[in-house]
Amino acid sequence: MAVENVLRLVHEAYEVKILADIKDDAADRPRQSFTDFLKSFLVRKYGLKSIATKQLGEIYNSVIAQEAKLERVRCFGLISGMVDKEGWSQGMCDFTLNMLKKVCDLDGRAPNNISEWLSADKEPGATPEAAALAMHEVSRTKVCPLAASDSVIEEIGRLPKNEAGNVIVHNLLMFAIEYHKKSVVKVKSGFMKLFLQHDTNGDGVLELQEFSAMIKNVSSMNDEREICALYEEAAAFEDDDDDTITKETFAELASKYQFECPTEFLDDDPPPE
Repeated sequence: MAVENVLRLVHEAYEVKILADIKDDAADRPRQSFTDFLKSFLVRKYGLKSIATKQLGEIYNSVIAQEAKLERVRCFGLISGMVDKEGWSQGMCDFTLNMLKKVCDLDGRAPNNISEWLSADKEPGATPEAAALAMHEVSRTKVCPLAASDSVIEEIGRLPKNEAGNVIVHNLLMFAIEYHKKSVVKVKSGFMKLFLQHDTNGDGVLELQEFSAMIKNVSSMNDEREICALYEEAAAFEDDDDDTITKETFAELASKYQFECPTEFLDDDPPPE
């Protein structure tokens, strides 16, 4: 499939997904993953599953062939998981599409005009003010593990701009993708450091008493029965039969429940082995 046709489909998919997310959020329903959405989107568009499957294969081949050359294509590849599948997450996808919706809102652009806007201009852009404010606001919602600092937001002002002086949208989305990925790593590292602080006997695992003290440090949980159930959930992920938890498992659990990592642990240093 020609790359121009791929991009038109991609831009339409962004718009339809954002509109679907708006409805799901309003109805308090879980959002459909972008990978599942893309399949159903193509089926609705082409009518037959066999045709949609063929189109999806052609899109994939075009993305793999062009992602190193075109930023727009690579951006879609990362959002869809066609590129760097191991690095894909629903949170990263939601964060990036929420950024796209937010810059449209802030620039006074309706969500149902996203496809036309992205396809009509060679380098569609968002005003620097909208781009910066979008990062500030969206990074402080549940789809992002770490609120963007002032220095991060200042970086947006240095992103490439189009002839009108606006931040090129796909550069902004790529920035959002990388920020989310780095935030996930930093927060998980922070939770591991917090874990080690509560590992009072230094054996590399937490017993229930140590775990309880740590959970009370990062959440509003105080009910010991609730904490015990959480401990059992985490312990079930471990390979051995001991009722203990490693730092890696706790980091995954803390991310799942969106616990807040204390800022003193959110530096760039990796946790000790």
